[in-house]
Amino acid sequence: MGPAEPVNPYQAPRPELIPEPAGLSASLEDAIAGRYDFDIGDVMEDAWALVKGMKASFWGAWIVIALIWGVVDVIVGTVVGQLLTGTAATVVNQAFSSVVTILMTPFTVGLQMMCVRRALGMPISFGTAFSYVNRGGPAIVAALLVTLFCYLGLAFLIIPGVYLFVAYFFATQLVVDQDLGAWRAMEISRKAVTRRWWRVFGLIIVVGLLTALSALLLLIPLIWTFPWAMMVAGVLYRQMFYARHPASA
Repeated sequence: MGPAEPVNPYQAPRPELIPEPAGLSASLEDAIAGRYDFDIGDVMEDAWALVKGMKASFWGAWIVIALIWGVVDVIVGTVVGQLLTGTAATVVNQAFSSVVTILMTPFTVGLQMMCVRRALGMPISFGTAFSYVNRGGPAIVAALLVTLFCYLGLAFLIIPGVYLFVAYFFATQLVVDQDLGAWRAMEISRKAVTRRWWRVFGLIIVVGLLTALSALLLLIPLIWTFPWAMMVAGVLYRQMFYARHPASA
């Protein structure tokens, strides 16, 4: 072997390469047909075990993303405050806050995919959360459409909005994980989740309540429960789109 290539200390950092899951492939057709299964307790237990060893990477990425989010939100709020006052300023500021939330999707979906990769047994690091920016466009479109449809659904007797919120739960993850367009990802998520909608809804409610209760104890338990809640979604994604189960209705 020849001498090792010298490392240039001034070289710009390169984006993290994301290897494909070794021996794993998603089956969207199985998920749409309902050929998957999961137990709420097993998903929660599996997620708790997987959180161990990844909290430092998760929280490090979350802090950076939160800082970016906060800076952008403050800038938007300041600009709106200079241009408008009173009720108009409040309404416009809330609208722009929603826009900022949607524009942050390439980073928030990175956190979600950090948990998906962990659930699939793939390596993760701090940089994983920032490795999906190249799919940011379709992810933002999916987040925008999901938000719009859920708001419209809530306006119609609330129930349609709740249904769509749960049904589109995995839309952005599918966009970046399976390289799908926004609408196709939304439809695959909706069709797959609808097969076990009540069970998925029950899992979301239980995890949400447990996480909210943990926040009442001076927020300290959130160090464990917040990444656990995110990991629950990662494990559920694995069970729906990667796990193999006997054919079911």
